[in-house]
Amino acid sequence: MPTTHVVFVGPERDFLMGSISLLREVGFSRIVLVTGNDPKFSGEALVQKTTKALSRDLGIFWPVTIVEVSKSSVMDAANQILTLINDERALGNDVLLNVAGALQPLAMSAYIAASMSRVRVVSAHPQFSDDGAIVGATEIVEIPVLPIGYPGSEQQLLISRIGDGVESLVSLIYLMFPEIDKNSKRFRSERSRLSHHLSKLEAGGFIVKTKYGRNISIHLTCLGQMFAQVISRGDVPQDN
Repeated sequence: MPTTHVVFVGPERDFLMGSISLLREVGFSRIVLVTGNDPKFSGEALVQKTTKALSRDLGIFWPVTIVEVSKSSVMDAANQILTLINDERALGNDVLLNVAGALQPLAMSAYIAASMSRVRVVSAHPQFSDDGAIVGATEIVEIPVLPIGYPGSEQQLLISRIGDGVESLVSLIYLMFPEIDKNSKRFRSERSRLSHHLSKLEAGGFIVKTKYGRNISIHLTCLGQMFAQVISRGDVPQDN
């Protein structure tokens, strides 16, 4: 299976190039350079300069794409990285995340996305010159991803159905059971049952409820959106 090498760009060009060189035996089909999208952060100009240099140098050997993600929110960036992973998989590509040169927040985002998607994630040990400058990489370090505690099957279904959000619990009930009679005993039972599951999802950080007028709208949080991606791909372990 072709493999896409996703490289998270920091300011140390030689370190990044060294880590990429150590991974060449993987046989990458293309490289994606991931960087931030907010110039207000300190050092961003240097990171952008490094990104352009890497794109030029690596483009001699592989097709290179540059992708910008949020630097303001670890979870927003993780969601964007997970989307990138799923897009690559949809094209039939395996994915490897290289966080060797990543700035710390992006490395955390990449790890969250890797844990949810179960892709391989690696870093590297830096090589230093006698005067302490980083001049390359000496060894690849495999980073094990931790198992994720997934919501139960009924809560997964709710996450899928909530999608871009619903106006109220009643709207969600009709979305799940279009033919249900609002005055029936079954409707009252489903209202109670779904309220119970929604409370668990809210406590777990998967949804947020917002009161407006007499209704309470329900929307997925960033974490909920990420799980919706995992669920839609069928990547949730069967024993859950």
